[in-house]
Amino acid sequence: MAIVFRLATIQDIPSFQQLIPQSVRALSAGYYTAQQIEYALVHIFGVDSQLIADRTYYAAVSDDQIVGCGGWSKRKTLFGGDQVKTSLDDLLILP
Repeated sequence: MAIVFRLATIQDIPSFQQLIPQSVRALSAGYYTAQQIEYALVHIFGVDSQLIADRTYYAAVSDDQIVGCGGWSKRKTLFGGDQVKTSLDDLLILP
């Protein structure tokens, strides 16, 4: 089973919306309570479509199925996806 990494697209968002909660619940079990995990899914973890638009988000694909995702940001927002953004997400200004 080979895994191929490619730039994420807007069309991948439904797959990410299924994958991210599964991943967070599985990887957080034993470290956080169920309540903390669910809170994190509402306020911290989620799809950030700005990263997809910035071309800094990737999909890991195996046998035409997305099995992972992640990326990096050049935006001021420290964490959270589309569900927590209320305004324009400005670019970082580095010294």
